[in-house]
Amino acid sequence: MAIDNNKKHLRLLHMSDVHIGTDIYTGEALSGLDAALALADSAHADAILVAGDLFDHHRVPAETVDRVMNALAGSGRPVVVLPGNHDTVLTKGLWSGEAPDGVSILMEAEGETLVLDELGLAVWGRPVYDHNPEFHPLEGMPPRPQDGWYVSMAHGIVMDFEEATWRSSPIFLDEIAEAPCDYIALGHVHVYRDVSQNGVPAFYSGAPSGALKRGVALVEMDPEAGVSVTPLEITA
Repeated sequence: MAIDNNKKHLRLLHMSDVHIGTDIYTGEALSGLDAALALADSAHADAILVAGDLFDHHRVPAETVDRVMNALAGSGRPVVVLPGNHDTVLTKGLWSGEAPDGVSILMEAEGETLVLDELGLAVWGRPVYDHNPEFHPLEGMPPRPQDGWYVSMAHGIVMDFEEATWRSSPIFLDEIAEAPCDYIALGHVHVYRDVSQNGVPAFYSGAPSGALKRGVALVEMDPEAGVSVTPLEITA
């Protein structure tokens, strides 16, 4: 791969499906988030991507949402949050607070691009407002920006056949293969999984809490070597 002088060497901490507020593993969800943020720090990540289901439902108390937002902001690095199907406390307007400096929530229903100029990174994502078969998380992805890295975030289920029209928020293999981006940060599946297609890296990060094997993904973006992804296990 030829060196792109318009791209910086970046490390991204990709997580999803934290499910803060769940009744099943309430304390573990919060400790899983804290562990994931600690991994971002120890890995010297340049930014954090949360690919959906940061929260579990619309009843999450405002003080808990504030606590989570402040923890994300306290990481000291840019954080981009894409609401997933469980993040109704965000998408239904039930939290009246504002994201603190350093934390960006992608809220535009048709998709939204955030440009982090200091990193040379553009991040696009389409939040889940209607979790149904008609919603396609990668639909409407804009073309690649002229300079820097381009990452897409998507919360849905990757399907290897288009006949499964009953599945909500489907992502098809050809959509991944044709995506004009350098990396697709996926959420919705709670285990680490590589679903890359046609040279487009696409990964589920796994979940930092609740799963049999808890973890996140470290995304290394190298102008010369390209993109590589490493799972990081949470054991504490």
